[in-house]
Amino acid sequence: MNTNRRGHYGFLIAGGVFGAAALLGATGCASTTPRGSMWTIQCLEFEGPHRVAQGEAVAETLRRTPGVRANEVFLHEGSGEITRLYYGAYRRPVDPKTGKRTHPEKLRRDLELLRQLGDDAGRRYFLRAIPVRMPMPDVGNPEWNLANVTGAYSLQVAVFEPTDDFGEYKRAGADLCEFLRSKGYEAYYFHANVSSMVTVGVFDQDAVIVNSMGRTTYSPEVQALQRDELLKYNYINGGIMRVKNDDGVLVPVPSALVRIPEHPSRQRS
Repeated sequence: MNTNRRGHYGFLIAGGVFGAAALLGATGCASTTPRGSMWTIQCLEFEGPHRVAQGEAVAETLRRTPGVRANEVFLHEGSGEITRLYYGAYRRPVDPKTGKRTHPEKLRRDLELLRQLGDDAGRRYFLRAIPVRMPMPDVGNPEWNLANVTGAYSLQVAVFEPTDDFGEYKRAGADLCEFLRSKGYEAYYFHANVSSMVTVGVFDQDAVIVNSMGRTTYSPEVQALQRDELLKYNYINGGIMRVKNDDGVLVPVPSALVRIPEHPSRQRS
Protein backbone atom coordinates (compact mmCIF):
# COMPACT_ATOMS: atom_id res chain seq x y z
CA MET A 1 0.00 0.00 0.00
CA ASN A 2 1.41 3.38 -1.03
CA THR A 3 1.20 5.77 1.93
CA ASN A 4 2.65 8.74 0.03
CA ARG A 5 0.30 11.60 -0.66
CA ARG A 6 0.65 15.24 -1.58
CA GLY A 7 -0.88 18.01 0.45
CA HIS A 8 -2.50 21.02 -1.21
CA TYR A 9 0.88 22.78 -1.46
CA GLY A 10 2.89 19.77 -2.49
CA PHE A 11 4.32 18.63 0.84
CA LEU A 12 5.36 15.04 0.27
CA ILE A 13 3.97 13.17 3.25
CA ALA A 14 5.58 9.75 3.41
CA GLY A 15 5.36 8.04 6.77
CA GLY A 16 4.99 11.47 8.36
CA VAL A 17 7.84 13.23 6.52
CA PHE A 18 7.35 16.23 4.27
CA GLY A 19 10.35 16.74 2.08
CA ALA A 20 11.76 17.81 -1.24
CA ALA A 21 8.43 17.75 -3.02
CA ALA A 22 7.50 19.20 -6.38
CA LEU A 23 5.90 22.06 -4.49
CA LEU A 24 5.41 24.54 -7.27
CA GLY A 25 3.71 22.10 -9.57
CA ALA A 26 1.14 21.24 -6.92
CA THR A 27 0.16 24.73 -5.83
CA GLY A 28 -2.60 25.21 -8.34
CA CYS A 29 -0.56 28.03 -9.89
CA ALA A 30 0.35 25.91 -12.89
CA SER A 31 -2.17 26.67 -15.62
CA THR A 32 -2.50 28.07 -19.13
CA THR A 33 -2.93 31.59 -17.70
CA PRO A 34 0.00 33.76 -16.53
CA ARG A 35 1.34 32.25 -13.32
CA GLY A 36 3.13 33.25 -10.18
CA SER A 37 3.48 36.46 -8.28
CA MET A 38 2.84 39.85 -9.81
CA TRP A 39 4.98 42.94 -9.29
CA THR A 40 3.94 46.46 -8.37
CA ILE A 41 5.59 49.80 -7.55
CA GLN A 42 6.09 50.73 -3.90
CA CYS A 43 5.67 54.50 -3.72
CA LEU A 44 5.79 55.49 -0.04
CA GLU A 45 5.72 54.13 3.51
CA PHE A 46 3.74 55.61 6.39
CA GLU A 47 4.31 54.95 10.09
CA GLY A 48 2.71 56.12 13.32
CA PRO A 49 -0.83 56.28 14.66
CA HIS A 50 -2.12 58.34 11.70
CA ARG A 51 -0.41 56.31 8.97
CA VAL A 52 -3.65 55.02 7.39
CA ALA A 53 -5.24 58.47 7.16
CA GLN A 54 -2.02 59.92 5.77
CA GLY A 55 -1.76 57.12 3.25
CA GLU A 56 -5.37 57.54 2.15
CA ALA A 57 -4.84 61.27 1.62
CA VAL A 58 -1.77 60.76 -0.58
CA ALA A 59 -3.44 57.87 -2.42
CA GLU A 60 -6.47 59.99 -3.22
CA THR A 61 -4.26 62.79 -4.55
CA LEU A 62 -2.35 60.30 -6.69
CA ARG A 63 -5.60 58.88 -8.09
CA ARG A 64 -6.56 62.36 -9.34
CA THR A 65 -3.19 62.89 -11.05
CA PRO A 66 -3.35 63.01 -14.88
CA GLY A 67 -1.84 59.92 -16.45
CA VAL A 68 -2.37 57.74 -13.38
CA ARG A 69 -4.74 54.77 -13.52
CA ALA A 70 -6.82 55.52 -10.44
CA ASN A 71 -8.02 51.95 -9.98
CA GLU A 72 -4.40 50.71 -9.64
CA VAL A 73 -3.51 52.91 -6.64
CA PHE A 74 -3.82 51.00 -3.38
CA LEU A 75 -2.66 50.78 0.23
CA HIS A 76 -1.48 47.72 2.12
CA GLU A 77 -0.95 47.33 5.86
CA GLY A 78 2.37 45.55 6.20
CA SER A 79 4.13 43.90 9.11
CA GLY A 80 5.48 46.15 11.85
CA GLU A 81 2.49 48.53 11.64
CA ILE A 82 3.64 50.14 8.39
CA THR A 83 1.19 51.24 5.72
CA ARG A 84 2.57 51.21 2.18
CA LEU A 85 1.29 52.95 -0.93
CA TYR A 86 1.52 50.96 -4.17
CA TYR A 87 0.74 51.53 -7.83
CA GLY A 88 0.26 49.25 -10.80
CA ALA A 89 0.49 45.53 -11.58
CA TYR A 90 3.15 44.04 -13.83
CA ARG A 91 4.59 40.77 -15.12
CA ARG A 92 8.40 40.70 -14.96
CA PRO A 93 9.65 37.41 -16.41
CA VAL A 94 13.34 36.58 -16.45
CA ASP A 95 15.06 37.05 -19.81
CA PRO A 96 16.41 33.59 -20.72
CA LYS A 97 19.34 35.18 -22.59
CA THR A 98 20.60 37.41 -19.79
CA GLY A 99 19.17 35.66 -16.74
CA LYS A 100 17.96 39.05 -15.52
CA ARG A 101 14.44 40.17 -14.70
CA THR A 102 12.84 42.27 -17.41
CA HIS A 103 11.48 45.82 -17.11
CA PRO A 104 8.39 46.01 -19.34
CA GLU A 105 7.67 49.29 -21.05
CA LYS A 106 4.56 49.90 -18.93
CA LEU A 107 6.61 49.60 -15.74
CA ARG A 108 9.33 51.95 -17.03
CA ARG A 109 6.77 54.56 -18.04
CA ASP A 110 4.97 54.40 -14.71
CA LEU A 111 8.21 54.66 -12.71
CA GLU A 112 9.27 57.69 -14.73
CA LEU A 113 5.89 59.35 -14.20
CA LEU A 114 5.91 58.73 -10.43
CA ARG A 115 9.45 60.00 -9.98
CA GLN A 116 8.58 63.25 -11.77
CA LEU A 117 5.61 64.09 -9.54
CA GLY A 118 6.27 66.94 -7.13
CA ASP A 119 5.43 70.48 -6.10
CA ASP A 120 6.36 73.94 -7.37
CA ALA A 121 9.33 74.06 -4.98
CA GLY A 122 10.97 71.20 -6.85
CA ARG A 123 10.38 68.50 -4.25
CA ARG A 124 9.72 65.09 -5.76
CA TYR A 125 7.22 62.95 -3.86
CA PHE A 126 8.13 59.49 -5.15
CA LEU A 127 11.85 59.60 -5.97
CA ARG A 128 12.35 56.35 -4.03
CA ALA A 129 9.61 54.46 -5.86
CA ILE A 130 10.82 50.94 -6.66
CA PRO A 131 9.43 47.75 -8.22
CA VAL A 132 8.56 45.10 -5.60
CA ARG A 133 6.63 41.86 -5.42
CA MET A 134 2.90 42.41 -5.16
CA PRO A 135 1.95 42.26 -1.45
CA MET A 136 -0.31 39.37 -0.51
CA PRO A 137 -3.05 39.45 2.14
CA ASP A 138 -2.22 37.71 5.40
CA VAL A 139 -3.91 34.36 5.95
CA GLY A 140 -3.93 31.76 8.70
CA ASN A 141 -5.29 31.30 12.20
CA PRO A 142 -4.37 34.51 14.11
CA GLU A 143 -3.66 32.42 17.22
CA TRP A 144 -0.76 30.79 15.36
CA ASN A 145 0.84 34.07 14.24
CA LEU A 146 4.36 34.21 15.67
CA ALA A 147 4.11 38.00 15.87
CA ASN A 148 1.59 37.59 18.70
CA VAL A 149 3.76 35.23 20.76
CA THR A 150 5.78 36.25 23.81
CA GLY A 151 9.19 34.59 23.97
CA ALA A 152 12.79 34.86 22.78
CA TYR A 153 13.20 32.14 20.14
CA SER A 154 11.34 29.69 17.94
CA LEU A 155 12.73 26.87 15.77
CA GLN A 156 12.55 27.75 12.07
CA VAL A 157 11.75 24.72 9.92
CA ALA A 158 10.57 26.25 6.65
CA VAL A 159 10.27 29.41 4.61
CA PHE A 160 8.23 30.16 1.51
CA GLU A 161 9.11 32.84 -1.03
CA PRO A 162 7.33 33.96 -4.20
CA THR A 163 8.67 32.91 -7.60
CA ASP A 164 7.51 33.31 -11.17
CA ASP A 165 5.66 30.00 -10.81
CA PHE A 166 4.48 30.37 -7.23
CA GLY A 167 2.65 33.30 -5.66
CA GLU A 168 0.70 31.86 -2.73
CA TYR A 169 3.62 31.82 -0.30
CA LYS A 170 1.58 33.07 2.66
CA ARG A 171 -1.08 30.43 2.09
CA ALA A 172 1.63 27.78 1.88
CA GLY A 173 3.12 28.94 5.20
CA ALA A 174 -0.26 28.96 6.91
CA ASP A 175 -1.11 25.52 5.50
CA LEU A 176 2.17 23.98 6.66
CA CYS A 177 1.59 25.47 10.09
CA GLU A 178 -1.86 23.89 10.16
CA PHE A 179 -0.43 20.54 9.03
CA LEU A 180 2.19 20.57 11.80
CA ARG A 181 -0.48 21.54 14.33
CA SER A 182 -2.54 18.54 13.22
CA LYS A 183 0.49 16.37 14.06
CA GLY A 184 0.69 17.79 17.57
CA TYR A 185 3.48 20.34 17.10
CA GLU A 186 3.34 23.86 18.53
CA ALA A 187 3.74 25.45 15.10
CA TYR A 188 3.60 29.12 14.13
CA TYR A 189 3.76 31.15 10.93
CA PHE A 190 5.21 34.62 10.37
CA HIS A 191 4.30 36.55 7.22
CA ALA A 192 6.87 39.10 6.08
CA ASN A 193 6.49 41.33 3.05
CA VAL A 194 7.89 38.79 0.57
CA SER A 195 8.20 35.57 2.55
CA SER A 196 6.40 33.37 5.05
CA MET A 197 8.30 31.54 7.79
CA VAL A 198 7.14 28.49 9.73
CA THR A 199 8.53 27.73 13.19
CA VAL A 200 7.94 25.30 16.06
CA GLY A 201 7.99 25.96 19.80
CA VAL A 202 8.62 28.99 21.99
CA PHE A 203 11.84 29.25 24.02
CA ASP A 204 13.43 31.66 26.48
CA GLN A 205 16.92 33.12 26.30
CA ASP A 206 18.44 30.06 27.96
CA ALA A 207 17.65 27.97 24.87
CA VAL A 208 20.93 29.26 23.41
CA ILE A 209 24.00 28.03 25.31
CA VAL A 210 27.53 29.36 24.83
CA ASN A 211 30.18 27.01 26.24
CA SER A 212 33.62 27.87 27.60
CA MET A 213 35.11 27.54 24.11
CA GLY A 214 32.71 30.14 22.76
CA ARG A 215 30.73 27.61 20.75
CA THR A 216 26.99 27.98 20.60
CA THR A 217 24.68 25.05 21.21
CA TYR A 218 20.99 24.66 21.92
CA SER A 219 19.21 23.43 25.03
CA PRO A 220 18.29 19.73 25.27
CA GLU A 221 14.66 20.64 24.57
CA VAL A 222 15.57 22.29 21.27
CA GLN A 223 17.95 19.49 20.29
CA ALA A 224 15.19 16.95 20.91
CA LEU A 225 13.01 18.76 18.37
CA GLN A 226 15.85 18.82 15.86
CA ARG A 227 16.13 15.04 16.07
CA ASP A 228 12.50 14.74 15.00
CA GLU A 229 12.33 13.65 11.36
CA LEU A 230 9.83 16.39 10.53
CA LEU A 231 11.89 19.17 12.11
CA LYS A 232 15.49 18.29 11.25
CA TYR A 233 15.99 20.67 8.36
CA ASN A 234 15.14 24.09 7.00
CA TYR A 235 12.93 23.86 3.93
CA ILE A 236 12.50 26.49 1.23
CA ASN A 237 9.41 26.22 -0.96
CA GLY A 238 9.10 22.54 -0.09
CA GLY A 239 12.70 21.47 -0.68
CA ILE A 240 15.52 21.18 1.85
CA MET A 241 17.82 24.21 1.88
CA ARG A 242 21.37 23.24 0.95
CA VAL A 243 24.62 25.20 1.13
CA LYS A 244 28.19 24.39 0.13
CA ASN A 245 30.56 23.40 2.90
CA ASP A 246 34.31 24.10 2.94
CA ASP A 247 34.83 21.20 0.54
CA GLY A 248 32.32 22.56 -1.94
CA VAL A 249 29.80 19.84 -1.18
CA LEU A 250 26.13 20.75 -0.87
CA VAL A 251 24.88 19.88 2.61
CA PRO A 252 21.41 20.27 4.12
CA VAL A 253 20.76 23.27 6.35
CA PRO A 254 19.45 22.17 9.75
CA SER A 255 16.52 23.83 11.46
CA ALA A 256 17.65 26.74 13.61
CA LEU A 257 16.43 29.05 16.33
CA VAL A 258 15.30 32.48 15.19
CA ARG A 259 14.35 35.52 17.21
CA ILE A 260 10.64 35.95 17.76
CA PRO A 261 9.72 39.34 16.27
CA GLU A 262 8.74 41.84 18.90
CA HIS A 263 5.20 43.01 18.42
CA PRO A 264 4.98 46.81 17.94
CA SER A 265 2.46 47.14 20.77
CA ARG A 266 5.00 45.58 23.16
CA GLN A 267 7.77 47.83 21.85
CA ARG A 268 5.84 50.91 22.89
CA SER A 269 5.02 49.65 26.38
